[in-house]
Amino acid sequence: MKQTLLLVFFVFFTAISATQSKSGGINIWGLQPNPIVTQVKITIYPNPATNFISINTDDQVKQINIFNLIGHKVKTISNVVRNQQYDITDLPNGMYLVQIVDTNNKIITTQRISKR
Repeated sequence: MKQTLLLVFFVFFTAISATQSKSGGINIWGLQPNPIVTQVKITIYPNPATNFISINTDDQVKQINIFNLIGHKVKTISNVVRNQQYDITDLPNGMYLVQIVDTNNKIITTQRISKR
């Protein structure tokens, strides 16, 4: 019985998917499709870092917060500019989480870096 129901659901949803792809997207439930959101890829480099880090991003970045793996904030960098070098020589060698915050105080991304 379970196998029959699973087969029916599989065939039903496969037929809907095939119909949507052939017809350009029929919406049988009346829901509006989500708009495509483009995300900017933020890169923190070099990784592993030695004396400095840089980020390549747009002008929406307000600050960089650096946390150790325990979760303590060990450094905050304000007035972030694209492709500028930010000194991290005061941090001991190890792994860190780098949090990028935008001008609306929202976290854009958090990435892990290694300092050597």
